[in-house]
Amino acid sequence: MTPRRLYAPVVLATLAAGGLAFVAAGRTWAESEVSSEGLAPATVSVSGSDAQPLVTALALVVVTAALAILAAGPRMRRVIGVLTVLVAIGGAVAVPRSGSGRLVDALGSAAEESPAYTGPSSLSDISYTPWDLVTIAAFVLALVLGVVTVRLGPRWPTMSSRYDAPTARRSAGTDPSGTGATTELSDTDLWKAMDDGHDPTA
Repeated sequence: MTPRRLYAPVVLATLAAGGLAFVAAGRTWAESEVSSEGLAPATVSVSGSDAQPLVTALALVVVTAALAILAAGPRMRRVIGVLTVLVAIGGAVAVPRSGSGRLVDALGSAAEESPAYTGPSSLSDISYTPWDLVTIAAFVLALVLGVVTVRLGPRWPTMSSRYDAPTARRSAGTDPSGTGATTELSDTDLWKAMDDGHDPTA
């Protein structure tokens, strides 16, 4: 597969990886039952973002990076790829694993807000879900896609100059001196041409 054909799949996959990490971070990662004698038991749970808000923030950065690739030029895409790699590494490292102190502390804080909580002894065994592994996998995928962006990004197609700012466009005509040189139209000329129904970029 040529680099050009990898453009859309890599951008979409990066977007999906960031979105998956964001969604997974919001799921329940740990839960436990709070029970005390004479009080109704209650179940408390925490998500990955409760235990480590940085994970959600880094997932959003990956999503933003994927969207930025679409509008970036060749050199900037390489910068975005490097940023994606660094953010993905940071995200994977920041994910609190099952049984980690961050998850236990977050669950303990949530339990303290329960009416059934009377002390640490009222908290039963903690059960964990695999969402932490899903989040790590999403960041690892983003890391790989970031490397691909660094290597192939400069060779991907860019947006047409038709979408550039008016001052960046040049007319296809010649200058008044008749030398045949291409001249740059002013903003006023460009807007006047569009008002007259002409395409100044043609």
